[in-house]
This record gives sequence, C-alpha cells and structure tokens, in this order.
Amino acid sequence: MFLSFLIVVQNNQTKLMNTLLSIKEQTSDDYEIVLIDDSGFQPKSPLLEFMNECFYNNIGKQIQVITNLRSQGFSYGINTAISIAQGDFFMIVDEGQTIHKTAVAVLKEKVETYQVEHKKVDMLEFRLHYANSKEKSEIWNKCNVLLSPKTNKEVLAYVNCSLFTKIFRRNLILQKNITLLDYRRTDTFFIYNALVYTGGYVAIKDVLVDYELEIVNYSVFDLIKQWIYIFNLYRDLNLYREYQEELEYAFIRFCLVTFLEIISLQNNKRLSIKAIHSAENKLERRYKSFMKNKYLKNLKEPQFKMIVADIKGFIKHWKLENTK
Repeated sequence: MFLSFLIVVQNNQTKLMNTLLSIKEQTSDDYEIVLIDDSGFQPKSPLLEFMNECFYNNIGKQIQVITNLRSQGFSYGINTAISIAQGDFFMIVDEGQTIHKTAVAVLKEKVETYQVEHKKVDMLEFRLHYANSKEKSEIWNKCNVLLSPKTNKEVLAYVNCSLFTKIFRRNLILQKNITLLDYRRTDTFFIYNALVYTGGYVAIKDVLVDYELEIVNYSVFDLIKQWIYIFNLYRDLNLYREYQEELEYAFIRFCLVTFLEIISLQNNKRLSIKAIHSAENKLERRYKSFMKNKYLKNLKEPQFKMIVADIKGFIKHWKLENTK
C-alpha cells in the first residue's frame, strides 16, 4: 500500500465528513485511512455511529478507527496512527481539509519518478491552498529534483514548517523512533528530526490540499518553544555547527512570519502583546549573527525580504495592527 492518511478527530462530524468524502473521491485506491477518535470514550460513540452509517460500507477495509479511552491530544493520536499504519508513506491530515482527488496518484507518480536505487524519497513536500485567504503555501526549495539534506543544506533553511504539506516514509520514522512530543505541539520539531535521517527529499509545485486557517485549539507558544528541542537535538547529534546558518534562518523566519501570522488569526490583543514580546526576545539574542547569515544575500521570499530590510519597522507596524 502506498499511502496512509492519518487523522485525529474530536467529534466534529461536519469537518470529518468533508475530509473523508474528499479522500473517498481519490482517482487511485492505493491508500488507507487511519482515524484516531480522540473525543474520549463514550458507551455509544457518536463518531463510531457516524462512521457506521456513512463510510464502512463504502470504504470497508481501507479504514481503521481507533478510539482512545480518554482524550490524549493530537500528538499522541498521530504517534499511535503511525505505529499501526500500513502504507509505505503517510500524510497527516487535519480534520476539515479537502484532499484533491488526484493527490494519491500524483504523490505516487512523483515518488516513483524521483527516487533512485541507492536513494529513496523519505520526505516529499507539496503545496496547500488556503481556502479562506485564497493564497497558496509556497515552495522555496528547488522543485522536481531529488535533494539530500546532508549535501543540499538549503533544504533545512527553506523547508515549510507545516506537517500538513508533507508525506513521510513510514519505515524511516519508525526505525529512527521519531515522534511528536505528547501533550504539546511539536510539528516543526518532528520535521527537523526527520530531516536528520532523510536521504532523499523532493519538493513539488502541485497543490494537493485545501486548508482553512482558523483559531487553533492549542497553546501557540508551543510553536516557539519547540525550537529549543530542535537546536538541542542538533547539538546532541553534533550537527549544530554544520547546520547553524540553515537553522538560524529558518528559526528567525518562523518567528517573524509563520508565528506572527498564526497569532494574527487568533484576533486576541492580549495574546498578541505576549507573542510579539516573545518574538522580539528570541530575535534580540540572534540579531547580530542573523544579519550576517549567508541566506540573506539571496532572499527568495518577497515578504521576508521586506521584513528583513526593516525588522524594527515591521515589528512596530505589527504592534499597531494587532495590539492596539
């Protein structure tokens, strides 16, 4: 089997229906669905009733449903799903996402095209369409070529920090015991942990998923804190010096672009004040080093280029827009 779709759900049947219907429409049936019911055990689970009524007869053997006795959270659910999945690759799906009907076929064709006998594709990155903003996620790494993060170090600088833009080779993740940390969001830590062992990485321009950005149901500060784990991981493996500029570039971009964009979506002034102070503190410690970073000489991303040209001005403007 080529691909396992991994979904952690918390009893939002409307979102789940949207996602499952889109998967059901795939032009290739070389997939399975592993669904973790994290709504907490109930004698008569609404989710299981819903699955019985709508999907078991149509999808049948292509779906596994695991019910947690009590709610364990997203990270625990995904780790469980990875351990029981059967696909060569897995895609982590947020409930409510719409998977384009050619996604499985496109991903399988790309993997077969770009991997070679001595180097497998371990991670493949694709694009998302943000349905509520009509924008698309960008790919900044070189596309349609097999890259090795060990020699193509720029992969670590430019990789998208979202789990939802990737498929991963399952055996690699299991063999290296790569997991999300329980009871917190460490999506980016998972990606950078996987990159340590990734022999082959491919980025493609194809948009394969529609995703609606919205208020998150976890602590947004987990997103900043996880970078401590990333830096410590690379130090523990004696890789930090080798990849210092790549990690530094990715971290500062994450603070000034990804993190602050997520904060803006929360529409919470108190949260925004705390968040911008956190971002400023992180930046202050690395500002002098970052301004000498080799990746600033040829900035590919127009938005980040404008920010870097006047970081203090950007922060001042962001405060006016989000904290007043």
